[in-house]
Amino acid sequence: MSISSRITFAGILMIILSGAGITFAQYSDEWSHIPRSETFDVVTWNIEWFGYDGNGPSDTELQYTHVKWVIEDLQPDLMSVQEIVNRDQFRRLINDLDDYRGFITNYSQSQQVGFLYNINTVDSLFSSLVDSDNGQSSHAWAGRFPLEFVIQARIGNTSRVIYTVGIHAKAFSDPDSYDRRVAASQDIKAYFDASVTPHSPLVFLGDYNDDVIRSTRGIFYDSPYKNFLDDPDYTIVTEPLSLKAAESWKRGTRTGSMIDHITVNHHLTDKWLQGSEMVYVPDYISDFSNTTSDHRPVVARFDLSGTLNATSAAHDGSDDRNERRQDAPRSTELLGNYPNPFNPVTVIPFNLDGQSRISLSVYNALGQQVAQPIREANYGAGSYSVSFNAENLPSGFYYYRLEDETGWSQTRKMILVK
Repeated sequence: MSISSRITFAGILMIILSGAGITFAQYSDEWSHIPRSETFDVVTWNIEWFGYDGNGPSDTELQYTHVKWVIEDLQPDLMSVQEIVNRDQFRRLINDLDDYRGFITNYSQSQQVGFLYNINTVDSLFSSLVDSDNGQSSHAWAGRFPLEFVIQARIGNTSRVIYTVGIHAKAFSDPDSYDRRVAASQDIKAYFDASVTPHSPLVFLGDYNDDVIRSTRGIFYDSPYKNFLDDPDYTIVTEPLSLKAAESWKRGTRTGSMIDHITVNHHLTDKWLQGSEMVYVPDYISDFSNTTSDHRPVVARFDLSGTLNATSAAHDGSDDRNERRQDAPRSTELLGNYPNPFNPVTVIPFNLDGQSRISLSVYNALGQQVAQPIREANYGAGSYSVSFNAENLPSGFYYYRLEDETGWSQTRKMILVK
């Protein structure tokens, strides 16, 4: 959902980076008065050639120190990272950060994509590449397939299963690179449309390597991500930064660009704290672009409980279709689990059109109940997801059934492959 026509311009805090002689803009978090413990904070950061002295910042130890400072200052619940080269440095970073875990891909090229997450607020459910088996082209993605990471986010008394995908898209502004970004964006959106958005919250973030309101290739070229911008099922929550000419990529005195972004689907649009999105420029690091990274971290915050300020989202009530979809599904329905087949964790989504007392049960092929993720619990109208761990069950066909107090029930099949 584009918010171009209803954007409210946040204040701009101007910071002079000491020793650099360059004025940068850091867009202030309008929700900075809300403790981070009450919000789900998401960050994407391309840490330029992290840990590799053959490219990027030459002093890798200084880069490491700065990166650690930034993460400790931001305290993200979830961070997507790109351009991780030195695996030992990444492991060291995870070990040195209190309460954090992380992992990276194993691409054939040197630069990897990964995630860091706070173990106090995020449970790791499963991760994998969205590859050619999921309709993606290695050529379009420059050999860097999207990395999916399904999590259970826990903020206060609220817990939600969230599907997150981190990317490092094809770089450069030549015609071939642009066309590859367009194709990659179309492919990943088709995957989301079919497999994720109908039933699960989505955070799609990373180095898009292009802007979202127009392409960095030129003003006459549409953004490769216009397909997301034009679809009301999605909101690019960092679009306001592009409209303010923010720069997530910056090298020296050159004009930068806004190419690192965060997109959510309709399950999270009304949870976004509009105005919390910002490009983070730490004033305590001198010559950031040369000592740390030519990309700055990009941040967005979410109120998973929906109690802080219901009017803060981009949704302003004018789109009644979104109101019905987000707050009151038109029918109670048990949806298909994902992934399927799975090993050993899968996510079971369902919709409720009104207040219900429900149970969700799992049965083996003989009809024997082997698990009951939900037992006679009260739920309000809305869309929900429950993770199911079959670690102690053998491979085979299983059935899961949702039922309510009226006697209504619906059953679906899933396959466990170990």
